[in-house]
Amino acid sequence: MTNKKLLKFALEKKLCEMSFYEFFKAAWIVVEPAVPLSTNWHHKYICDTLQEECERIIAQKPKTKDIIINVPFRSTKSLIVTVMFPVWAWIKSPKLRFITSSYSATLSIELATKSRDIIFSDWFKKRWGDVFHIKKDQNLKERYENNHIGMRRATSVGGTVTGQGGDFLIVDDPLSPQMANSATERENANEWYRTTFYSRLNQADIGVRIIIMQRVHEEDLSGFLLDRETRTKYKHICIPATNEDGNIKPKSLEKFYNKENGLFWEDRFSKEVLDDYKSALGTYGYAGQLQQTPTPLDSGMIHKDWFKIDRYRKDEATVNFVIDPAYTANQKNDPSALLAYTYKDNKWQIVDCINVHKEFPELVKFIPQWVKKNGYTTKSRIFVEPKASGKSIVQTLVRETGLNVKEDKPPTKDKVARVSDISASLESGRVSLLNGDWNREFLDQLTRFPAAKHDDMVDCLVMAVNKEIWGGGGKVVYFN
Repeated sequence: MTNKKLLKFALEKKLCEMSFYEFFKAAWIVVEPAVPLSTNWHHKYICDTLQEECERIIAQKPKTKDIIINVPFRSTKSLIVTVMFPVWAWIKSPKLRFITSSYSATLSIELATKSRDIIFSDWFKKRWGDVFHIKKDQNLKERYENNHIGMRRATSVGGTVTGQGGDFLIVDDPLSPQMANSATERENANEWYRTTFYSRLNQADIGVRIIIMQRVHEEDLSGFLLDRETRTKYKHICIPATNEDGNIKPKSLEKFYNKENGLFWEDRFSKEVLDDYKSALGTYGYAGQLQQTPTPLDSGMIHKDWFKIDRYRKDEATVNFVIDPAYTANQKNDPSALLAYTYKDNKWQIVDCINVHKEFPELVKFIPQWVKKNGYTTKSRIFVEPKASGKSIVQTLVRETGLNVKEDKPPTKDKVARVSDISASLESGRVSLLNGDWNREFLDQLTRFPAAKHDDMVDCLVMAVNKEIWGGGGKVVYFN
C-alpha cells in the first residue's frame, strides 16, 4: 500500500473501533455482499444504545435498566444486535461473554454463524486479526470461544443454559408470528425468560439483558414484561413503522419521522409497501409486526378523539368512585381497577383511573388512601362491583372505615353490549379526562376494546357513566 492508502486504512479502522455504527456500515459488505446498504436514523440510534452499554460494562459501571427494543421486521435488527454487535464488542474487549437466543435453535445458530463468518473474513482479519482469534478446540456452531476467554453461546427459547453465564443476554424474536397464536407457546417463552434465561448474567448489577423483537401478540415477551410491575426495570425503545398511533418511545424519537407522511423509513417502508403488508397481514398482524401495537388502536367501539383532556379539575363537583375488583394479585389475571370521576351539567370528568395488582388485605388498605388522595369528601360515594372479592371489600370497608360505600348491581349484559349502551355519551364528547400520567394507559385500553388483554378500566368507565344516566340504583350496604 502507498502511504496515502495506509493512512486511509488506519483512519477507517480507528473509526470502526470508536463507533459501532461505523463498524456496522463497514462490515455490511461482508455480511450482505449482494444487498446494497440503505441506512436510516434508527440504525445509528440502536447502534449507539448498544455501544453505550458495551462501554459501560467494560468500565464496570452499574446498570440502570435492561433494554426492550420493538421495531418492525426487515429493519436489520438481527444483523445489528445479534450478528455484528458481539463481534464489535470483542474488538473493544475480547473477554466479554454473550448468550444469544431466538425462537428456534436453527435461527440462533444461523445468526451466531454469521458473526463467526465476519471474524473469519479477510476483511476482519486484516484489521483486527491480532486482537483475538477463535480457539480451534472451542469452535462449534452453537458455542465458540476466543483466546481471551470471550464466549458466544447460541441457544433457543426453551433451551438449556445451565452452567453458562454472560455479560450480555440477548433475546432476538422469542416468538414467531405463527407461534404467537398459541397461548402455550407464549407462556412457555415468558416463563423460560423469567425462570431460566433471566438469571444467567455473570454480574447482575452490571451485565445487561437486551430483548429485540417485533410485537406479535399482546401477551408476547415484551407485553409480559411491560405489563408487570417490573416494567420500570426496562428501557423501552419502540419504533413503529409510522407515527400515527402515538406509541413511539422515547418520545424524543418522534422528530426523526417524516413530517409529511409520518414514515420512519421511507426507503424500506413506503406507504405503498405498508398498504401491501396491511392487506397481506390483516389489521391485527399489521398493528403488531409493523406498528408495535399488537391490539389495533381504535378497534371500532371507542375512539380516542372522543375524549377531551382537561388541564384543571372541576373543584366544585363532588368526586365519586367506582371499583372493579380482581380475583387475585396474580399478574396473569386482570388487575383491580379504581376510577374517580365527577358529574355536573350532564358531563363527566374522569379525575384518575389506575390498575393495581393487590391481594385482598392490601387492596382494602389501599382504597381509603387512594380515594382521599383524589378528592373524597363526605358527599362522595364509592361503588364496588360485587364480583370476585367485591362483596367482601364492601363489608370490610363498612366495618373498618367511615367511607360511603355502595355495592353496585351486578351487570346483566355482556361487556360489548354495556359499552354500546354508553357509546353515544362518549361520542358526544360528554366525558373528559383530567390531564395525568394515567391518560395513556386508560385511552389505550379503551380504544383497543374489545380485543385488549385487559378491560377493567372499560368496566369502570361503564359503571361511572351508567351510574349517572340511570340515576344510580346500587344496593345500599352502608351510607355514613
